[in-house]
Amino acid sequence: MSPSLGLQQTVKQQLTLSPQLIQTFEILAMSSLELQQRVKAEIEQNPALEIPPERSVSIERISAAESKSRPEDDFGDSSGYDPERFRSDVRLSSYYDQEAADRNQQYIEGALANSETLQEYLLRQLGCLHLSPIEIEMGTLIISNLDANGFHRNPPESLVKPNRRKHLLSMLPIVQNLDPPGIAAADFRESLILQAKADNLAPDDLSSFTTMVHEHLEQLRLNKTKEVAKALDISEEHVLTLYRYLKTLNPFPGLQYDNRETQYVIPDLIVRKIDGRLQLRLNNENIPTLTIDTTFTSLETDVRDHNHKEVVSYIQNAVKSATQLISQINMRSETMKKIGLELLKFQHEFFLQGPRLLRPLTYRQIAEDLSLHETTISRAVQGKYIDTDWGIIPIKDLFSSALQTTTPGEEDVSQKAVMDMIKEIIAEHAGTKPLSDQKISDMLGNKGIKIARRTVSKYRKILNIDSSYERTT
Repeated sequence: MSPSLGLQQTVKQQLTLSPQLIQTFEILAMSSLELQQRVKAEIEQNPALEIPPERSVSIERISAAESKSRPEDDFGDSSGYDPERFRSDVRLSSYYDQEAADRNQQYIEGALANSETLQEYLLRQLGCLHLSPIEIEMGTLIISNLDANGFHRNPPESLVKPNRRKHLLSMLPIVQNLDPPGIAAADFRESLILQAKADNLAPDDLSSFTTMVHEHLEQLRLNKTKEVAKALDISEEHVLTLYRYLKTLNPFPGLQYDNRETQYVIPDLIVRKIDGRLQLRLNNENIPTLTIDTTFTSLETDVRDHNHKEVVSYIQNAVKSATQLISQINMRSETMKKIGLELLKFQHEFFLQGPRLLRPLTYRQIAEDLSLHETTISRAVQGKYIDTDWGIIPIKDLFSSALQTTTPGEEDVSQKAVMDMIKEIIAEHAGTKPLSDQKISDMLGNKGIKIARRTVSKYRKILNIDSSYERTT
């Protein structure tokens, strides 16, 4: 049978995502901080985008906004009126004095000057010592290898060739004697011992301290001082003295020079109980309003210019990109607002009375009500926060699977509510013997919550609570 060439026609269905739809999903999944950075980057790149100047104050407009009727239901959206936000003494300075806001921003940016890094501080000290060029080179190499904690990123001996290790290792103690004490160590244990040496601890005490740090920290954490004293062959009082001294040391000495920028949480939704009623507000204050720059779109080009088509195409593409971004940000805001209203409906008792009344809730329940796919809900709430009367919490924490109750007529309870109960039971226990996981399971069973011992153990670990063997009460 000889091979031959031929054409064959087939029909198949295939789902593809357009670049615009992919970008829409990306913006929906962004946190407020990420969206701020995205908007800033787009404004710098796209001349068709602009932030409109602050509007002038209009008494009629303010009166009209404040006279809008509040929602009749207990979980309506009050984005038009919020007594805490629209107080007369705050409104003019915070919302209409753009120059004052700019001055405040400039002041804050000027005040937050970068402080000296750990490496800069150590190199400055190194430069004050009388050292040979090879010693300065080795010292600089050791310092550049330190992480934010002040520990070696890589083993020091791996930084140089074998014929130069002698010079590097002879320089290591000199770097370790620089301020702060405890730097240039392999880990926190070696750092603690270096700090003890710097404090000129007596030889016998230093020996006991070194063994204690390497072998008995976990026992000390559990207050098993008698066992430690027996192992070290010293008195229990002496162990307690060394332990008190250890608590005065810094296991991560380099962190005090860590000047990495702190990332603050900006909630996307704000829920407040005002006069016994819940009010929802979408937090868009940190995201500037974007518009199309009419000056850019009205640019005239000479048709006789040989670059005329390229210029027109550039303007059209810039406007199209800007319009899509504005639309996508508006869609993100509308989606978050709809999800917030659904959360008010499903978790009404939680917002009013606290975490104990958090109801079981899944992404599918919200998705069905909003006629969206549950992956869209998951993408929208991931990495976003909600500001409530009970604190700023991740929105995904309001979703929790259900645990069955044994009491007839009682609704199922959420995992988060059960975890809160476990935490409260352990905190309020007044007995001398710590509660075991089985005992906690029995106590929850008496309250009508069916939960196995291993489930209690799982939730306890999530809460970072030690087992009954390790707890003192």
